[in-house]
Order: sequence, then structure tokens, then C-alpha cells
Amino acid sequence: MRWLFVVIFLFQAPFASAYAEKRPNILIAISDDQSWPHTSAYGSRFVKTPAFDRVAKEGVLFNNAYAASPGCSPSRAAFLTGKHHWQIEHAGTHASLFPKKYQTFPEVLGENGYFVGLTGKGWGPGDFETAGWKQNPAGPSFDQKKTTAPFKKISGNDYAANFAEFLSQKPEDQPFCFWYGAHEPHRAFQKGSGLKSGKNLEDVEVPAFLPDRPEIRSDLLDYAVEIEWFDQHLGKILDQLEEAGELENTLVIVTSDNGMAFPRAKANCYEYGVHVPLAIRWGSEIAAGRTSDDLVGFVDLTATIYDATKVAPPSEEPSLPGKSLVNILKSEKEGTVDSTRTAVFSGRERHSSSRYLNLAYPQRSMRTKQHLYIRNFRPDRWPAGSPRKLDENGGLGPQDGGYHDIDACPSLSYLIENKTDPEIVKYFDWATQKRPAVEIFDMEKDPACLNNLAGTEGFAETEKQLTQQFEDYLIKTKDPRILDGGDVFETYHRVSGIRQFPAPSHVEYYDTAMRKEGWIPLFNRRNLDGWKASTPSDSFEVVNGMIKAQATSDQSHLFYTGEVNGADFKDFELLVYVMTTPGSNGGIYFHTEYQEEGFPEVGHEVQVNSTHKNQNKTGSLFTVKDVTETDVTDNVFYTELITVKGNRVTIKVNDKTVVTYTEPSNYKHPKFSGRKIDHGTFALQAHDPESTVYFREIWVRPLDEKKTDDQ
Repeated sequence: MRWLFVVIFLFQAPFASAYAEKRPNILIAISDDQSWPHTSAYGSRFVKTPAFDRVAKEGVLFNNAYAASPGCSPSRAAFLTGKHHWQIEHAGTHASLFPKKYQTFPEVLGENGYFVGLTGKGWGPGDFETAGWKQNPAGPSFDQKKTTAPFKKISGNDYAANFAEFLSQKPEDQPFCFWYGAHEPHRAFQKGSGLKSGKNLEDVEVPAFLPDRPEIRSDLLDYAVEIEWFDQHLGKILDQLEEAGELENTLVIVTSDNGMAFPRAKANCYEYGVHVPLAIRWGSEIAAGRTSDDLVGFVDLTATIYDATKVAPPSEEPSLPGKSLVNILKSEKEGTVDSTRTAVFSGRERHSSSRYLNLAYPQRSMRTKQHLYIRNFRPDRWPAGSPRKLDENGGLGPQDGGYHDIDACPSLSYLIENKTDPEIVKYFDWATQKRPAVEIFDMEKDPACLNNLAGTEGFAETEKQLTQQFEDYLIKTKDPRILDGGDVFETYHRVSGIRQFPAPSHVEYYDTAMRKEGWIPLFNRRNLDGWKASTPSDSFEVVNGMIKAQATSDQSHLFYTGEVNGADFKDFELLVYVMTTPGSNGGIYFHTEYQEEGFPEVGHEVQVNSTHKNQNKTGSLFTVKDVTETDVTDNVFYTELITVKGNRVTIKVNDKTVVTYTEPSNYKHPKFSGRKIDHGTFALQAHDPESTVYFREIWVRPLDEKKTDDQ
């Protein structure tokens, strides 16, 4: 059969090579934190971008391109996967994980004969290795070549030289996919670098949401210097492609991951947070020198790459929501080419660690031809971060020291230092103060997004139509925030540093009210003090103020061993806020005692199970009095209230009684002799590695005679 293999190889190889020559190369050039006006192609006077301008002149310049998110990590993840950030779990929030089940276009192209590489910033910040990635989801790294940057804070990565190294390693006649991710113009900048480079304050266009002061203008000039560094390397890369004879067969996409790192821009769904530059070049495949007013999102860019390369996208769920731009690129028209593009969507969850218990500031936005519609799903939270955080000793830090959803910068410092100035205070408030649940702006009249039309006279019918369009799309794309409140987003682990903030007033009020009614907390929302885990003990951790229970191998149990009631309860009420993830199982034990391994021999178990295959559902007194159906759903927190008085047990789920049980005096469990109503402590169950359950609040109210110092 060896001769047959040789014959097949000889006949297939020329065909494969010919096919490879027809397939376009893919070059992604993506800056880090650049708003759409800031290229000379869009008319900026203080930013000079000849390489971007070249791509626009030799291709198509898009006037209405919107990033997936106003933060780098979720926006890049959406681009790479072709899915909205709310469709990709952990990868859709900042500095979290990147589930391996979501394939990226560089990965798929690599599986289909493309030579793939990356220089600079790919997907990040975040942890991709824990999920099983061997390399960055954007591709294998080419970062060995270094250079001397003209100013401090600019990366020493020689992006262009690393691209040259990539080209030198590319096999002949093999198409490539390369991701050039500059670290610029991400904060921090060398202060004064713009002026030192010869730029003029008079040339700066200051957005209307920032005060027109020399300090702000200078900060914008420093930002411009870093954009130009990104552009210089882009120019060298284009020249290399041209010299190699590859430029005409390369689909070049130049954009940014989100808007500029200034107050009320980055980390906000306003125009300067999500509206980004976009120019696309594709040699003779498209008519050059055109501009497009079509609404374009990052998921559309991903769909375009699959369409242009004729590589089938992943078949995983959910399917890709984007729509290819190839029809626009190959059209000879300008302005609005595709009338079916009526809206583009963006959004965010957690950005930095900026609130109590690492809570997010969830936003979604919809840009239509005329309006920008924004939904702030938690308007009670501070959009830029809580004004004050705790210092390293647990004390209250300085006022206005907690705005970490705004990158530290001279512009933010200026607003804080001058907020008592009557002419400056409005800019400070625009950047930091709480916002209504709905904001709507007329982008033709108000591109700075300062005049909220929601709820105004004469606007009701338009607002109703926009709301319907907005909600219909989020429902269609199964956004948890619109479907069930989105509790699941608050469970995603943050791999970067976590800051500590004081409890908000409503939390303090809740805690005080509970204590006045005799309730005592068993979990402090910070760590597992007062609890002891059985083997494997690493099955429990505190994530964002919640206990995450996921057994690392077989089952594990976390026993309360703290000081309340001497960890020994007879008659009591136990209130637990709990959430299951899909297909997960768990339990809450009472009248139990510490056991090093295995299922507890002592005490009863109250079931936690919404969709696990086990037929004993949430609220069951396991194998004693079972519930076979439940009203609670996965990814939503609910309450389980367990009351024991004498030999009687009552179990309520979301205040609905699901079990009442009176234990006979001669009761014997069929398997565990110690499973009976008696006395003991509580335990939480981590059932198996595939089950993940979160416990957020755990309160007890003893009903027997034992008292504690807290009562």
C-alpha cells in the first residue's frame, strides 16, 4: 500500500498548494485603547497615522465600527470567538478565564492549513492556561525581538521585527494569520511625552465630556504619541508584506479593542468607550478609497474572516451571531451599503476590581443609525468604582480613591483635585456619579453623550421602539442579564489583584436588620474562617464574596467549626442563599459532625439540585422526603430556609414550603445509622468535579437555650 500513499501524495500536493495560494492571508492590527476620531484619516489634527491612512486609502474606511466591549479582555475574546461577550462565560469579563470549549478564529484557521502567529498583546489580561490552552488564544507568540522605545511606558517589543521573524518561519505557499496586538496606547503614558515630541496643545480636540484645560490637552498629546508608535510598526509591517509579495493577497484589518483610557471613555458604553477606528484593505479584491457608514461590530469582523478564507466556523453553541462584511467590501458603493444593518451591540461586566465583593457594573448598549441606547442593569452601583476603598490595614481610604474603572491618569487626577471648582464639577460628576437605568442619546446632535433623552417629553414612542429592539436582541442571543438577572456573571473568578471596599449602605442595613432579628452570620464573605473542609480540602474557595463548591476529586464537605453556639445546634433556623450551575448537584447538612472523607455518616442532607440527573431536587430531605420537581433555575440565587424544632423539619425554597417532616422516635436511616434529628453542626457539599454550586449568604438563628456573644 506504500505506493498508493505516494501516488495520492503526489497528486494532492500540487492541488493543496494551488488552493493555499488562493486563500487570503489575514493580518489583524489592533491597538489597545484608541477611540475612533484619533487617526488622521478621520480628520484628527493632533494624531498622525500614515499607515492607518494607507489602509483606508487602499481599502475601506468604516465610520461606525463598534468594539464588543469598552474593556480589552472581553472585547478581544468576542473578536476571537465571534460571539458577544455575554455568550462566552468567563472570557466575557475582565481578567478572568478563557474556556477552552470556545474556539478562536486563529485556532480554527490553524487547523485548516494556516500558519498562525502573534506579537504583543493577544487575549488578555486573564488566565488561559488553567482552561487548557497551550498558548494565547490569539496564537503562538513571536516576541523575541526588542527595541528601544522613544519614551518610558512604551513597550520595548519590536512588533515589526517580530512579524519579519514570523514571515521567515512561514512555510512557502502556506497562507498565514497574524495578530499584531500593540500594547499602545494603553496607560500609563510618560507625562509630557507629547510636548517633548514637538506636538502642540493648540492642535488638540478635547471631547465635550472633558474640561478644556492645558493639563487635559497635554494628556491627550501623550496618548497621541503612543497611537503613532502603533502606527509606525503597522507601516513597517505593510512594507514587509509588500516586499514579500504578500500584501495584495492579505486581508488587513486595523482597529482597536476599545476606546481611550480617559474618564467617561474606556470602561463605558458611551461613544468614546466603544466606537473605534476601522480600516480594511484587501488588494484588488475590493474597490479602494471608499468610506462606509454601515454599523459594524466585532462579531462581524470574525464572520468576515471565516467568509473570506472559506473556512467553516466552529459548530459549537451558540452559533456565531455576526454578519460578514464581504458584501460591503466588494461593493463599489459608499455610505450605507447594507440597509439590513440596523443596530450594533456592545456591553461590559466587571472591568477592574472597583466595588465591594468585586461586583460588576453591567451595561449593554445598542447603536442604531441615530441613537445610542444604554441599559445600566445595576444603577445602584457606582459606574467608575466606589468612591472609597479600604487601605491595607482595613481602614477607610481617602475620598475618591476607589475609581479604578478609570485608569489612573493626569486627567482623572485633575478632575478629582478640582471637583470643587464650579466649572469642573460637572465633568467630575459625568465620570463618576451614579446613572439611571436607561440612557438614550441622539448621536447626530450629541456625540459626547451628555443629554439623556430617556423619559423626556415627546420621546416616549421612540424610546419604546428602541427598548423593544434592544430587548429582543438580548433575548435572541440569550444574554443572562435580560433572561434571569445575570447572577452568573458575579461568580466569575478574577485572576488579577482584588481590592477591598467597605460594604455599601444597603448591605449594612441588611446585616443590621438580620442581627436585630436574632440572625447570626456563619460566613464573613471574605474567607473560610470558622469552616473546615474534608478531603479533598481544595474543593472550596471564596470567589467574589461567595463560597464556591466544586470537588477536585470525588466529594468533599465543608463543616462549620466556628464559635457560634459552639458549632453545635439542636433547634434552629438556617437561611442559605445558593446558586447551582447547569447540571450541578450539592447539599446542605445539619445535625452533622466533621468527617475526614466520604459522605457524612451523621446528620440529614437538604438537597441542592435544579438540573442534575439525580431525581432528588432542591429542597429534598435527601432519601427521607424527596422533592422531584423544583421551581428554581440554574444560575440564579435562591434561598433555602431550614427550620428544625424538636423532631420536626420544615424546608422552604424562596419562601415556599416544599417539605414538612416529623421524624418518628424509632426512625432508622436505611444506610447511615447517624442520619437522624439530634444535634450537631452544618456542612456544605461539593458533590463532584462537574458540579459547581455557590453559597453567598449563610445565617443561623438558634432556637434552643445556647447563646453567643453576638446575640
